[in-house]
Amino acid sequence: MIQRNAQAFYLSSNQITAGVAPFNMTATAALPLLLDSMFFTGTFDPALTDSGALITALTLSGQSLLAFDQGFPLTAFLTNNNYAMEGINAIGLTIDTNQVIALTTDFVPLAAPSVVDPIGFSISTSPTDIVISPNASGSMLNFLAGMGRVVVPAAGGLATLQAVCLRDSVFLGRLVMDCQFAAAAPSINPNQIQIRSIRVDGIELMSSINPNVDTTPLSVFQPNSNDKNGLQINYNCSQNSIIQIDVVNNAAGAVSVNAGFFCKPM
Repeated sequence: MIQRNAQAFYLSSNQITAGVAPFNMTATAALPLLLDSMFFTGTFDPALTDSGALITALTLSGQSLLAFDQGFPLTAFLTNNNYAMEGINAIGLTIDTNQVIALTTDFVPLAAPSVVDPIGFSISTSPTDIVISPNASGSMLNFLAGMGRVVVPAAGGLATLQAVCLRDSVFLGRLVMDCQFAAAAPSINPNQIQIRSIRVDGIELMSSINPNVDTTPLSVFQPNSNDKNGLQINYNCSQNSIIQIDVVNNAAGAVSVNAGFFCKPM
């Protein structure tokens, strides 16, 4: 029998050791907890595996923590990025004894998961005497706003990521983007992928007088970017708002691009 007191450390999911995507993982709390930073655990080499992978579902006691109708970049939760230092990958919600947080991803690993190479997630936690149910958590439920994934054709090809806001008062914070070239071509510079427009209900959020010409490299928005303040969109979306990101690919091969926003509570 496990003995416990008020101490709480990491809450981890079951470890996936077989199968193919989509992968479904759950973690069950043994005591009331405050959920902090979340990390995806598994072998993930961006040069060789699926940097375009998405979190397609994330729920707490059955309530979705995704504010848009599309998936969110899985690379935002790797242990080697800056988001934990920024504090933006902290869930900030409470979970009660025996309640479950569940995650689904379409991640396709280089090798099938196994006992020596499992897939799962872990969340840092602290004990709490006050548990607020998801139904009473208001805008705190808006943890992630995914823009999904799109394939951008080569040699000047253009594609648009598009998502629909599912709730009112979704305040967009840190923008996250990543990419995966066909045939795992790590030698292609992500600076060849350019962002030329970010719009909410047709309203342009880029600051250039002509963002279609004065484009911004995708590398600025990747998980290893060190810009801790400038990547905050700080824009409020309403239910049914349409969010769009235009992407241009100047590389010689097609590329898969994904994106999403960490949300801020209002």
